[in-house]
Amino acid sequence: MIINIKDTLTLDDNNEYVVISKINYENKNYYYLLDRNNLKNVKFCYEDNDELVEIIDKNLITKLLPLFVKASQKEINN
Repeated sequence: MIINIKDTLTLDDNNEYVVISKINYENKNYYYLLDRNNLKNVKFCYEDNDELVEIIDKNLITKLLPLFVKASQKEINN
């Protein structure tokens, strides 16, 4: 599955999400998604066999957030 920053995805909840950031951490792709219609609806997911799985582990999200910010900054600067 090829998903890039700025792509729009529709998830199982039938909401459209924009990929804000994408990182590879410990050989797994992670995504920071923002609902296009509800900016308070944010999801953090990882790729597993061509499916996105929502992350519920708060400690993992805390580790990933600085990496997402760094990746987004690189994208903005390009």
